[in-house]
Amino acid sequence: MAVESESSSQQAQDGHAISMPHELVRFIQRETYSLLIKGYAGTGKTTLALTVLRALGSRDSFFYISTQVSPKQLFQYYPWLDRFIGQSPKPLGAVGDGSPHVMVPTFEDARLDEPESLFEKITNQLMDIKSPVIIIDSWDAIASFMDREARLNNERVLQTWRERAGAKLIFISEHPDDTTLDFLVDGILELKQSLYDNVRVREIFLRKLRGVRIDKPSYIFTLENGVFRSFAPYRLLEWQAKLRVGLPKSKAEIFGSRHISSGHKTLDDALRGGFPKKGIVLLELDPHVSTTVAMAFLSGMAINFISNGHPVLFQPFDWIDPRAIMDYVEPLPRGKKNLFKILWTRKVAGLRNNVLVQSQTHSPSLAAVTSIKKNHPRKVLLNIMGTDIIQQSMAAKGFMTMMTELMLGARAGDLSIAVISRSQREMLEYFSEVSDVHLRLLLINDTLFLQPLVPASTLYAIEFGKDHIDLEPVV
Repeated sequence: MAVESESSSQQAQDGHAISMPHELVRFIQRETYSLLIKGYAGTGKTTLALTVLRALGSRDSFFYISTQVSPKQLFQYYPWLDRFIGQSPKPLGAVGDGSPHVMVPTFEDARLDEPESLFEKITNQLMDIKSPVIIIDSWDAIASFMDREARLNNERVLQTWRERAGAKLIFISEHPDDTTLDFLVDGILELKQSLYDNVRVREIFLRKLRGVRIDKPSYIFTLENGVFRSFAPYRLLEWQAKLRVGLPKSKAEIFGSRHISSGHKTLDDALRGGFPKKGIVLLELDPHVSTTVAMAFLSGMAINFISNGHPVLFQPFDWIDPRAIMDYVEPLPRGKKNLFKILWTRKVAGLRNNVLVQSQTHSPSLAAVTSIKKNHPRKVLLNIMGTDIIQQSMAAKGFMTMMTELMLGARAGDLSIAVISRSQREMLEYFSEVSDVHLRLLLINDTLFLQPLVPASTLYAIEFGKDHIDLEPVV
């Protein structure tokens, strides 16, 4: 079996990653079970069922009954099916090797079939085939033609034959409020979709999984590329440990004629090419999101700038110690470490070439940007701005004076990114009015997301790969 027991993420046999709740992974590893997938139309039930099929590696022993669309349409909607199975759909009874215990993978077009005929085909599969996977998409279309007594009797028969055959039986239902099957099946999954700030969020609810402890009752997921993929919960300590692995030191092209790449192609596409040159980007932090996340998100971009020979100015937020800041960008490319500058209140031992002591007579931000631009006149400066220096000087100069000076420094750079917590409302409101791009880091159902607010786009789940950050669109 292709499913890993201790991880919610794995590599499928066709080379594509599969990620499902770890409780569901453990459940589908069992030798035999019945599983009910509920949800209204468009919530992703068919995609989940096919993803389970792929996770099980069931290329040779399955029977898929479709009462909604033809098998030909399924292969059009899910192009990976052809690569996974290695053949186009064949009609029931396609020639195998003659053995009664070998089943050619079958997609049955049941849109015009009578319930009695379909029920007979299902029971034949359960009686004649050893350990098959049978998916009924959807059971509602079959059950609607039976009276209540006949339906209950047939459902009990299916459960009995399923257990005797050692099969895996998956029902799909578009009527979440119908509880007829609930007490019979071993597992119940319900899929829902809702709106969060005008963007769609999909959730899977683990209603019942016999024999498996449900640690987290719901997960957010995506249907990107026709595959169900759920997201792991955000755990700060785990993230910090992964950060120590180091981000890739890419020298990818980051400059276009009008834009600067964010380092993530999916985000660049959402921003119509990337961050605008001479632009200001607002990176807003949800109150429950640590600045560690912002550091991780921005450090890859900073390393890319430096690798391409361009300077980076970092103005700390949350008074992060300069030595800790250096951990996020080490090891810098040989001979280019001096391109990374940290604006700080005093000198720091061992970082003489990386720390700029802030000016006491001018706007510290503007003075630092001007100094770096003077030393690197033909280079592109990335200016990452925290709010610590603003808060330190606000009492003496007043809010608007400080914001004006900070904006002068921001516009003097080639790209400025302001990192501001949602709790700093006055600064957040000001920057939201003057920024060219507004991004938000937030938590929804214990999952970390990046939400582009200006320009508006879909949510992107933030996940750590082995040594990099991935942005997965929630579609």
